[in-house]
Amino acid sequence: MVILIVDDSYQNRKLISAQLESETRKIYTASNGIEALEILENTEVNLIISDILMPQMDGYQFCSQVRQNEKFKHIPFIVYTATYTSDSDEKLSFDLGADAFLKKPAGLKLLEETVANVVKNPRSERNVKRLVIDSAPLRQYNHRLVEKLEEKNFELQKRSEELGYEIEERRRAERLNREGEELFKELTDAIHEVFWMTSLSKNEMVYISQGYEQIWGRSRQSLFENPISWIESIHPDDRDRVYNSAKTKQVTGEYREEYRIVRPDGEIRWIRDKAFPVRNEKGETVRIAGIAEDITEHKLKESQLKEVEKRRAELEEQLIQAQKLESLGTLASGIAHDFNNILSIIMGHTSVIESNRNNPEKFSQHIAALHMATQRGASLVRQLLTFARKTEFNLELIQINDIILEISKLISQTFPKNIRLFTNFEKNLPWIKADANQIHQVLLNLCVNARDAMPDGGILNMESFLAAEENLKPGYSKNLAEKYIVLRISDSGSGMSEKTKQRIFEPFFTTKEIGKGTGLGLALAYSVIENHKGWIEVDSELGKGTTFFVYLPVPKEKSEVIIKPISSESEFSGGNESILVIEDEELLRNMLGDLLESKGYKVYLAADGEDGVEQFLLRHSQIDLVLTDLGLPKFGGEEVIKRIRAIHNNVKIILASGFMEPELKLALKDFGISYFIQKPYLGTEILSCIRSTLDQK
Repeated sequence: MVILIVDDSYQNRKLISAQLESETRKIYTASNGIEALEILENTEVNLIISDILMPQMDGYQFCSQVRQNEKFKHIPFIVYTATYTSDSDEKLSFDLGADAFLKKPAGLKLLEETVANVVKNPRSERNVKRLVIDSAPLRQYNHRLVEKLEEKNFELQKRSEELGYEIEERRRAERLNREGEELFKELTDAIHEVFWMTSLSKNEMVYISQGYEQIWGRSRQSLFENPISWIESIHPDDRDRVYNSAKTKQVTGEYREEYRIVRPDGEIRWIRDKAFPVRNEKGETVRIAGIAEDITEHKLKESQLKEVEKRRAELEEQLIQAQKLESLGTLASGIAHDFNNILSIIMGHTSVIESNRNNPEKFSQHIAALHMATQRGASLVRQLLTFARKTEFNLELIQINDIILEISKLISQTFPKNIRLFTNFEKNLPWIKADANQIHQVLLNLCVNARDAMPDGGILNMESFLAAEENLKPGYSKNLAEKYIVLRISDSGSGMSEKTKQRIFEPFFTTKEIGKGTGLGLALAYSVIENHKGWIEVDSELGKGTTFFVYLPVPKEKSEVIIKPISSESEFSGGNESILVIEDEELLRNMLGDLLESKGYKVYLAADGEDGVEQFLLRHSQIDLVLTDLGLPKFGGEEVIKRIRAIHNNVKIILASGFMEPELKLALKDFGISYFIQKPYLGTEILSCIRSTLDQK
């Protein structure tokens, strides 16, 4: 089957051909009626599909010519138009011999159905009317042609007006664009910042503002000629960082860099540079834009400010040191007072102890007093170290009533007899996690303050009880625990004014006479309790005494409590191992030698670090344990340990010291220290420590 398609639009011919072409159909095309008649003369055609509005010969004339020709008047003819679409256009088409009339665009299904119908059942009676002079079809054709020409003329006029508007709008837009570009250039050239824009590949500089020449000291033309030259201007120390950041972050909008540039005259300037992607309507990044500003002056001020801050910190440190020196006199006098009392006790009891050697009761009392005095001295040292944060914070499960009972016994033995002590302990209080030594020190400080507030005697009460959070005073609970153990220490002394009460927890503040106190006690107590996640309250009034409330949280989780039995020196078993004692304090060294030998140990004594290392070198195969001090002459304890480890890697070592920095302790653990013991220590403590260390596998 051969189909001839006649249409002046190339796109329409291609579309209809694509819709109808198949293995059984061959398609010919023509752009007007004259071309179509030539094809009909030379080709056997089975179907004609023709548009109406065409140049040289339109569809009406072509249809009339086909129907008047005996050779091909039988060929089915389909009119397919988008312009002549009225009922009169359809009637004229049929009058001139068309078999079907379709309006563009017709769907493929309708087009196929029409083709099949016309080929299978062409019109049997077409009643063809010729386009002759003064005939009705000719008049109708001319009338429709005039109408269409008028419509086209109107459309052309309308389109001409629209084009005029579009041209005017385009000219206006171009004018505004030029004005905008000029305004943008004026704006960017007037301000100090640098506006820039590059291609996505960064190999083309699209725009750079006048500020570049002012800040960089280079021409804009040089940047247009070599867009990468801005990298070459960056200080060598910053170049790689900025280059790598620009490669990866500019296209994402995350580029924010501060860097230095070196101008041609050698001047260095600081730049803050930001960039962001420019996207088209599809969201694709097409360019990179940014703004750079000179922040040299800001950096200079920032540097000056840092220098001022540094100087201010130095002055503050000098002021603190001056305040420390000012407080040192108060601190020293108070400590001297306490230590003089301790030394007086020791000296007094040692002077009479020999005369009472044959009186066991008196002898025991003197020994107990000496023991108590040394405990007070050790307690004072702990107080100073705790306040200075020079002691380790060791939390363990304790029963608070045990500490209060110990304090009450000490008070009964040492406080004046005109001070009456009353205690009230709630039974079966829960265990708490605390540093027993520090809590002991807090309670002792509070009781000593109560004693000093009652120079003529009075009543001191110590109580303990459990309080739930809801029963605490509003505003005081830290919401850290559901229950708190409360310690209440009250006295009937002189009390405090409101002004004094506001300052009692300040370091070195004291109302006592010079030499009667350090001003550390309450500041220490406050610091310790705060470290235990608790707090202290105070009620006081002049002439009506003072009451302190100490709140300690009860842990929510229940932990296993291990109760250690209290042992005396005689209960500790000794051994036959060999021990090297390195201690520069002669009395302490000899006491340790006597104590250990009394328990069966073989003891070697060294007076300094060098002596200790030499003795270990001679007897390292015999020595089972080394007990060494940290602060030794010649070789310090740290050096001694390192040298001993170089000689024998497995010997057990115990390190003793009055104070040890946590960092040093951590470092020495790497040398395999078996145990650290704090001076001063009891004989029971050192015996227990040595036996436990030797028994370790």
